[in-house]
Amino acid sequence: MDTTDSGPSATQIPDLVRIGSVATDTAINVQTDILDPVIFSEREARFILDNKGILHSNSRITFSTEGDAYAGEDGRAFFPAHIGVHSLIQRCALRVGTKTICEIEDYNHFSAYETTFLPPDAIKERESVMSGRFLTTAPVLQNRSASFVQASNTASNTESLTEAKSIQIDNGTGVSLAGVGPDFWDPITRTEEVLPSRAVFDFQVEKNKPTYSILLADLFPFLKTNQLPLYMMSEQVSIHLTFTDKRVGTTSERVCITNAVDLAKDVTLSRNNCQMIADYVFYPQDMMEQYRQANSDMTFTYVDYHFVKRTISAAQYANGLIQNLGGAGRIVNKVFVGSAGNSAEVGRDQSLLNVYQANGPDISGTTTNKVTTNIKYNDNFLYPIDVSNDARHYHNVFMTEGRVPYIARDLYRGEGELATNHINTPGSCDFEDHNALDTLQETQFWTAYRLNRGERVNSRGIELYDTRSGVVGSSTMRAWLQVMRVASLKDGMFEMSYA
Repeated sequence: MDTTDSGPSATQIPDLVRIGSVATDTAINVQTDILDPVIFSEREARFILDNKGILHSNSRITFSTEGDAYAGEDGRAFFPAHIGVHSLIQRCALRVGTKTICEIEDYNHFSAYETTFLPPDAIKERESVMSGRFLTTAPVLQNRSASFVQASNTASNTESLTEAKSIQIDNGTGVSLAGVGPDFWDPITRTEEVLPSRAVFDFQVEKNKPTYSILLADLFPFLKTNQLPLYMMSEQVSIHLTFTDKRVGTTSERVCITNAVDLAKDVTLSRNNCQMIADYVFYPQDMMEQYRQANSDMTFTYVDYHFVKRTISAAQYANGLIQNLGGAGRIVNKVFVGSAGNSAEVGRDQSLLNVYQANGPDISGTTTNKVTTNIKYNDNFLYPIDVSNDARHYHNVFMTEGRVPYIARDLYRGEGELATNHINTPGSCDFEDHNALDTLQETQFWTAYRLNRGERVNSRGIELYDTRSGVVGSSTMRAWLQVMRVASLKDGMFEMSYA
């Protein structure tokens, strides 16, 4: 009888590249390298990874600026409230050799959608420091009246802990006095009228050159479920980033500023602080070698995104838009759409969200205009009846993603009348001199569609039916299709194809 030990079988070896699949008692060594880009400019950057270990998906790329967007004592520049430093990235691509594993176009707008699913506590406590995002809303409690400052009128104190007249950005700051002078951060006293105005923290101000970072898993959906086994790959692995255009004028698509303040110039990226913090995971050598031998032909299933962009006039929306989104011959899991009014681009940085918005039709008086949508593919409509109810639009986003979008009613469709413009008055929702009515109301109106038949899309592709009444001016429609892809790693060579 042959008793030679042939080693463990493939089924006995842990899957080292699947996140969360390795036993907790396995010895793990993590090596962290700080990589400088091999190419860097105001337009693009490229990083080359070493072919060693397994790349951890939570590796990060850091960014900072030169602090040159400072606009005087009365103004501050900061990254958009909802996406933070993600505003710098216009396109990102992960490549193996000359082949692209995944790529996202208009990533800064894509990030505006993904950020809506982050819990408010994570944004307030972690992301405000890690990535510069701080858009969480909270009710503004009715504050004490001005008459409170007079001793004879203390009985007319109207301060309340239960009544809210509006919403505001709740980033953890609080301002006792109007203005940004030396008393801006003074403690609240009994003789002052408390204003619910707020401002960015000092470390978030662009002139102080904050350093933020972005997870690789946020940039590339492939890394949300897989880790790259670099030590098994013979080809060069690279990350390509295309930055948002640096504007010549006094407006910016990279940062926002205090209301009514002009930038001297757009921000400049810091070459020294654009680095990749790469974590390489190493398991015991014999385990990694056994894994290589048992998985000489590996297969990865993951999602990628196709992108469609088009400028739409108000008349086209009013008459009923029918837009082919593509996807022919592909397996498409979902589609999500956002339409941003082009009028916002006139004062890009004169907003808390810059141009990274998804707007619905304008609201006039007590009238909320309708948005009626549906998706048609494989000769059938997704919904038997077109969807026009705003609550159903919101519900469809939840059903499509399987996770709750943390979007207030006013920010989604302008309902609730809590996004007000009462600057520096009781019930104010002032932030950096921006009011919620002008800069937050109806800025996150996303529509999403879950294609739940499990069918491959036919040659006609996917058609979006979208009718909107009350749209003012032209809009830029952006749609992303989540498609299934398959990658194979055989004898060190990577190949990709559509499922």
